[in-house]
Formats: sequence, C-alpha cells, structure tokens
Amino acid sequence: MQKHGWMAVLAICAGCASDGQDGTAGPEGPAGTAGTNGSDGTDGDPGANGPVGPQFALPAVYSLTNATGGNQVAAYTRASSGSVTRKGRFTTSANGTGAGLGSQGAIVFDAKSQRFFAVNAGSDSISMLALDASGELTTLSTVASGGVRPVSITARDGVVYVANSGNLTGTPVNANISGFKVQGDALVAIAGSTRPLSATSDVRPTNIGFSPDGKFLVVTERFANKLSTFAVQNGVAQAGSFQTSSGGQPFAFDWSPEGHLIVAEVGTGAANGSSASSYSISTTGVLTPITSSLPTGQTAACWIVTAGGFAYISNTGSANITGLVVNENGTLALREASGITATSGAGSIDLAVPPDHGYLYAVAGNPRQLFIYAISSDGSLTPQPALSGMPAAAAGLVVR
Repeated sequence: MQKHGWMAVLAICAGCASDGQDGTAGPEGPAGTAGTNGSDGTDGDPGANGPVGPQFALPAVYSLTNATGGNQVAAYTRASSGSVTRKGRFTTSANGTGAGLGSQGAIVFDAKSQRFFAVNAGSDSISMLALDASGELTTLSTVASGGVRPVSITARDGVVYVANSGNLTGTPVNANISGFKVQGDALVAIAGSTRPLSATSDVRPTNIGFSPDGKFLVVTERFANKLSTFAVQNGVAQAGSFQTSSGGQPFAFDWSPEGHLIVAEVGTGAANGSSASSYSISTTGVLTPITSSLPTGQTAACWIVTAGGFAYISNTGSANITGLVVNENGTLALREASGITATSGAGSIDLAVPPDHGYLYAVAGNPRQLFIYAISSDGSLTPQPALSGMPAAAAGLVVR
C-alpha cells in the first residue's frame, strides 16, 4: 500500500507537468467611477501686508540725483566684470537739495522685499520704490519724514527709520529720528516713534542703521561727537542713549560679519587727522570700544563700508581710500601703513559693495564719477575703468 501511495503522488506530479499552458489574459474591465474631490485646504498666511517676493532683476548700482527740480534714482546695470552702463532714472515724486547731503545711507535697498527707501531732503519726505524683474523702479509711497531735512534712512523687516538733521538755520534745530511701517504699498508713520537726538542744537546726524539683530538703532551725531542708540520694541524706538565717540566727529558706520560696529571719524578737521574706531554692542545697547581712534593718516574720513574681513573708508579731503583689516574680535589695523589703499577723485564720498564683496564702488570727483575697484582676497584694490556722468549732486550709493 505504501508503494502504491508514492506511485500515486508521482502520478499526480506527472499530471501537473502535463497540464496545458495558461490562457491569455482577458481584456481589462471599464474604469471605476472617480471619487469625489476633497475639500480645499485653508489659505496660507499672506504675511503682514507684505510685498511680493524677489523678482531677480539684473545686478545694478543706484544713487540719488538729489536734484531740486525732482529727485530721482539713477540706475546703472552692473556686469560680472564690475563695469556699469546707464539703465535710466526713476522719480521719487519729491525734491532734493541740489547739493551734497553730507551723510551716509541716503538710499537703501531691502533685498527681501525688493524695495528701495530714499530721502527727499528738499521736500522733507521719504519715498518707497519697488523694483521689478526688468530693473524698472516705481514709486509706491512718498510721505513726510517726521522732521526737517531727512538725510539717512534704514529698513528692516518692514520697519523704516529716518534721521532728520533739522532746521539748520533755526534755533532750535531739533534733529530727530522717526519711524514708519510698510503696509502693503504704503509707508505709515509709527505712533510714538519720533525721538529727539542728544540736543536741540545742531548735532548733525549723518548715519542711521539697525544693529545686526534689529534690536537697536544707531545714529552718528557728527557735531555732538556722539554715538546714539535707541532700543526698538515692536517697531517703536525708545528714548535714546547718548555716548561720547572715541574719535572726533563720527561720520558713518558699518557692521563686521561678527556684529562689531566700525566707525569712520573725521577728527578735529586737521590735515591727516582722521581715525577709525570699533565697538561691541551689549544686549542693552551699550557700546564698548575695542579699537579706539586708530589714526588713518588721512583727511576727512567720512563714508565707510565693510566687506568681510576688511573695511574701506572714503577720505574726502585726501582724495583716496583707506583699507582696514577687521579681525574677528573687532580689532582694527591699517592694511597699508600709509593709510592709502587706493586713490580716487577729489571729494570722495559714498562707498558700496555688492553682496559677494567682489568690487568696491566709490563716488568722487567734480563732475561726479563712479570709481570701480576689484577687491582681492587680501583686501587690495585694483582700479577698473570709471564711469563718468554721475549726477552732479549725487547722494547715497547702493549696489545689488
């Protein structure tokens, strides 16, 4: 019986091996009925009336004409070689003064919103302009500056502050700062944001800017020899704290990558008597000197811009540019013992660098020219062909 059982199994397996091939698959049946669409999700947060995102216009250079018959932004398209060509001029819908403003930051650019903010010192107003993908600028809002003769402006996260130098022929002069909020395409004054500077006399504010963390505003008061800080809470500037500058006549400032304040100082006005200082800023806005009044050996050190581990100062009286080595701890040293890194035209004023720090742009000369320098990794400057035909009363400089 056991033998016959195995033979039965073998017979079954043999039968499997001899089965016919599977038939071809039949045609697919019709598609089933589609399910119902799900409900739409909730709308995303549009932001606090914020503008549209970046439009990625071609790199360019900008300056204010500061003309009495109508202030404009003069734009120049920038090539990868650093050279520039005229793009056009775009109105701010207000007036300039027809002369130099003696300040840094007359025009600034906010890359996040692709908007410019500019002062109109002849109209006691400020303007906000939009940049589109073609490189055209359009004025969106022009409003009273909250004071007299605005000379410097700064913007961060939809909050804008301006320094007004006051009525220079009056008594009192009443220089101040005043704040605005960007609401859609409008600039709206922030209630309670207007603050006086250190005195009602002619303190001559020359530069205003936010600290890197946005918690403080810093203002240079040139004639008062003060560095003034204002805590900013919910966009509102608080009462000012006024510190004596390490060097005479602090004119302009910029920030190192590590957040140290670097200041250009005119000095007493004596020939070759200018200097530069650096400071740390505390969580309460107190400025502590790191390098105090480093002599540059040049005259009328005014405008300044940082580029990584270097800073460059425009010397109006010496017609040249001083390079500084800025160490990570904030200490300063002259790049050249002479204090001369490059020469420029007489009356050197505004300086700016693009985000990649590849070139330095400087306005100088009469008539005005745009001087261009390639920045090497060691901080040296190599002159490139300059651009003639800048506005006669050019004020402010932006490179993007």
